[in-house]
Amino acid sequence: MNIFQKINRELKWINFAIFFSRKSKELDKDRTITLADQLEKQCTKTPSNIAIEFDDQKISYQDLDNRANKIANWAIENGYKTGDVVSLLMENKPEYIIFWYGFAKVGVTIALLNSNIKGKSLAHCINTSKCNAVFVDSDLVDNFSSSESEIDGSPEVFMYGKDVQGFKNFDDEINLSSEARPSRECRKGLLSTDPFQYVYTSGTTGMPKASKFSHFRFIASGSIQYKSLNMTAESKNLMVLPLYHATGGAIGVTSVLLYGGCLVLRRKFSAEKFWEECVKYNVTHFTYIGEMLRYLVNTKPSEYEKKHNISGILGNGLRPDVWKEVQSRFNINHIVEFYGSSEGNINLFNIDSRFGAIGRIPSYLKKLMNIKIIKFDVDNEKHIRSENGYCIECDNDEAGEAIGQIPDDDTVRGKFEGYTNEEATNKKILKDVFEKGDRWFTSGDLLKKDKEGYIYFVDRIGDTFRWKSENVATSEVSEAISAYKGIKEANVYGVLVPKQDGRAGMASIVTGDDFNIDGFYEYLNEQLPKYSIPVFIRISPEIEKTGTFKYKKTDLAKEGFDPQVVNEPLYFASGDENKYINLDTDLFTKINNQEVRI
Repeated sequence: MNIFQKINRELKWINFAIFFSRKSKELDKDRTITLADQLEKQCTKTPSNIAIEFDDQKISYQDLDNRANKIANWAIENGYKTGDVVSLLMENKPEYIIFWYGFAKVGVTIALLNSNIKGKSLAHCINTSKCNAVFVDSDLVDNFSSSESEIDGSPEVFMYGKDVQGFKNFDDEINLSSEARPSRECRKGLLSTDPFQYVYTSGTTGMPKASKFSHFRFIASGSIQYKSLNMTAESKNLMVLPLYHATGGAIGVTSVLLYGGCLVLRRKFSAEKFWEECVKYNVTHFTYIGEMLRYLVNTKPSEYEKKHNISGILGNGLRPDVWKEVQSRFNINHIVEFYGSSEGNINLFNIDSRFGAIGRIPSYLKKLMNIKIIKFDVDNEKHIRSENGYCIECDNDEAGEAIGQIPDDDTVRGKFEGYTNEEATNKKILKDVFEKGDRWFTSGDLLKKDKEGYIYFVDRIGDTFRWKSENVATSEVSEAISAYKGIKEANVYGVLVPKQDGRAGMASIVTGDDFNIDGFYEYLNEQLPKYSIPVFIRISPEIEKTGTFKYKKTDLAKEGFDPQVVNEPLYFASGDENKYINLDTDLFTKINNQEVRI
């Protein structure tokens, strides 16, 4: 990199820092500015612009506002007010966005339920939200019904879409509501620091937790993609990620809707149709997750994959080996990889597309950013402290845990919003880190930084692993496994699979004489989301534990699922056969060569 390239790079970083700082100060100065205010302002400014394209539908900003107003007016008429909570179980469709926009006008918080979960997990999410009502896509009525008996209290239930016997139809409910925009008085007292949504995450252990996602963070999220990808009111952002995820539902959506652009929304991601859809809808950008791009590079070449007009993409989890192929095969060079979490206060962005990096902290911006990487003992899972009792910052190219400083004052930027559960929130706070009384958010992730300030992801700490772009909590999976007849103990962990993102679930189980592997997969399919079902099973005579009776996972994870290494029965979850099948050397080779899809 020559001197002119370096100057250009630093100017880009300084420009980005100034933009984000001004945006943060603007929202911090006037905390009455909420998402509803920002969207209403845009709808008034560009009423005839197309806000959402979905299949053959084209919804203008005026249409978007009118339909959201009907929901807001219905909510007002039925006594909903600022501070109330409602839950939403729906797949990707325009009504998803219209729903949360409508309730945002009234100051109601929306709990976004994962459309894949069911049973106890779904009931837990509804219960922890403490919602007044649950709104269910009629296509997902079976998911909801599987959880109904476990739901606490009596939240009102409405169906979106088709009529379902025994439930009120929400379309009928709002049919006669006014399209007139309600007064801001109906959300009086609502602040940008108040939760706009609850976004569920598996966290490090246990059932899903509801992380608070404020109006401020929602607005700021879209601003980052908009600025880093040089987007305009002419931009069209393709959204194939689930809207219950922060990456898709916050960053991808608001990057266009807050600036007059168009969101091209798809129901689900299809690797085979992706590039054709990019060309058909003339998209200029898209928001990704690493798994999505890996699928794309593994598909057969398409006549459309270089006919698109995509100028930049933003997302997270892009592996270096996939990164290179995305650039060369699809002719996309502007890739902004970012790092963050739904509940955390750490945000990193690789705005100049440095290969493999998840972000950068230039030396001249270090004091302005709340992020540090500290030494961590991986084997004993604890922070390394010096003789004076304080944590130690890592050297360049040394892996450690990323932490984010929590401000002592009421400053919005860097605030740790945490979970609805106070105990879970407190577990993520590390105290007395560099001085007495300071508080830092612990990410649970190992990162490292090079001499130029670029930061790279290394691995996750603890019991949670990531698979199919979802966090999988081992305790939740273990609980489901242990309830199956004939299983005495279960130890769940993640294993690396060649050319796959994240870690595939694996379980070492101890069984009794009454255990039957034949019905095991079908049982887990009823209890868990698809991505949480262990891909590999290992039947062991016993499970090794630590002195404090914790299951040992490190050695098991290293041994993986290789039949030549593991001298115990191994099984593979065959989706085609809907059961666990014997994992021998031949099947192991096919999995590693990607001849068998997992």
